[in-house]
Amino acid sequence: MAAVTVVSVGSLTAQERTAQERPDTLVLVSSLAVPDSIPLTYVTQLVSGTDGSVFLLDAQTDGVLVFDSDGAFRRRIGRKGQGPGELLTPWRLGLLGQDTLWVVDAGRPRVNLYNASTGASLADSGPATWDLAAAAGQLLQPFAVLADHSVVAITWGVEGVLVNVLAFRVVGRQTDPEGVSLSVLDVQDRVLAVPVPAGGAGLQLRNPFSHGDMLAIGPTGKHVAFIRRPKPVGSRAFFTVERYDVLEGGTDAIRVPYSLRPLDTKDIRAWAADLGAIDRMVEMGVFPSHTSGVNAVLDALDEPDYYPPVRNRGRGIVEEAVLIDFGATMWFQVSDVPGRVNDWIAVSDNHGVSRVSVPDGARLLAVQGDLVWAERRDGFGVPSVHMFRVQAAGR
Repeated sequence: MAAVTVVSVGSLTAQERTAQERPDTLVLVSSLAVPDSIPLTYVTQLVSGTDGSVFLLDAQTDGVLVFDSDGAFRRRIGRKGQGPGELLTPWRLGLLGQDTLWVVDAGRPRVNLYNASTGASLADSGPATWDLAAAAGQLLQPFAVLADHSVVAITWGVEGVLVNVLAFRVVGRQTDPEGVSLSVLDVQDRVLAVPVPAGGAGLQLRNPFSHGDMLAIGPTGKHVAFIRRPKPVGSRAFFTVERYDVLEGGTDAIRVPYSLRPLDTKDIRAWAADLGAIDRMVEMGVFPSHTSGVNAVLDALDEPDYYPPVRNRGRGIVEEAVLIDFGATMWFQVSDVPGRVNDWIAVSDNHGVSRVSVPDGARLLAVQGDLVWAERRDGFGVPSVHMFRVQAAGR
């Protein structure tokens, strides 16, 4: 990667914030008309094309769902299977230019390319194990395609503390065995290991209070963001985002100040008490009671003093609480108790900063300029997807 240019953006603390005294808000524009025959369960990713079309992945739905700019359902791309153009377990998706859709198939693993307009299969690439020499024999899982057509995957370091982010050049239907390292992430407290009374492997949980590094990739693969651990408490609090331009080769490190939010012990206990994994292990006889399971989780947690600046939804290093649009504007979800606040920090390409208040219950999926897509659930827990427009404060 090229030399890093360091840029600081304006303060976001309640006392010092000068760029914006009141947050921007979101105004509902439209909703996606999902057919009744394709019930949504949990939207894992959404990407909007330059023409306003929408490509959506759902956790339990086969293929990619495609919608017009007005929200009307158009087609499904990629039928279930393991043949050319088929998808076993679609996981992530994005765009190459305006006319090519890529989809990572986690079930094989491979990367499939489609014509974004027609859904026709164009190519698929990636053997089951990539770059054994560099990966020390690890089975690499691709999870994104960059604008230069290289494929991103990771390797894990010693004891899962460090993650090496690699880019592999695609050659025909296979991949060049020489991966290039884009960055190394520190994720030492990402997973919480909880000992169990019976011994054995114990209980592995995602740690929502982790201050570990994060990775985010823009929908066109032109920009990659590495969100670093926040500056230690005792000095001005900020977290750093290294934003890498894949095509230009430059990197700018943006320092984003934030308000330190003390971590309340009651919030930690409430999180632990709501873990479904504990109930399942009680049913299996691993823990004698729910209370004992909660206490085991609390004992294993190396409790930090403050919430991480960006909310950790606990779904791996590819963090869905960080969103990037086509123009490199980045959105970060402010970390807080679920249900108490749903605010995001938006840092534009020219380093302008704003705060956006998101409607209760809305889980943001994608941003594009002043348009935002989000999943919301009704009283029965059924999800739907809506498009909002950002309304500047005071308007």
